[in-house]
Amino acid sequence: MKLIGICGYSGSGKTTLLKKLITVLKTDNVSLAVIKHSHHDMDIDIPGKDSYELRKSGVDKIIVACDNRWAFINETPNNNAKLTDLANQFKHVDLVLVEGFKDEAITKIICHRKENNKPLFYDKHTIAFAADYALETNIKQFDINNAQDIANFIKGNLVVK
Repeated sequence: MKLIGICGYSGSGKTTLLKKLITVLKTDNVSLAVIKHSHHDMDIDIPGKDSYELRKSGVDKIIVACDNRWAFINETPNNNAKLTDLANQFKHVDLVLVEGFKDEAITKIICHRKENNKPLFYDKHTIAFAADYALETNIKQFDINNAQDIANFIKGNLVVK
């Protein structure tokens, strides 16, 4: 399975870039999955609904399904989710796009915006930057607004199809 992280500080344009990349990659018939990290406790279930009440009654795992989609909820109290475990949930896709998880040892493109006034983050797994200005680095750079060039780079480097 191929993974690529789209990482950066809050407000750096990760989600905006991902939405554009998804559109471009889907046009090229690349099957995709996304793993998004959140620093906040989140709940996709709705209080008062049966699935919520069943989950809160103590089950460890639940699937909520309808005709158009299903969601798997796995309770993991005191056990942080591991990126590899999450990625292994996607068996039949060409590429898993990962938003966040910047400290993981995965191939990544770092989003960076000048207006954030943050130091440039990168590590040995960084293969490119997507920024809104020229950075002083030898690592490949893209205009953060040019999703087509970034998608072509991803396909070329990860040999998606």
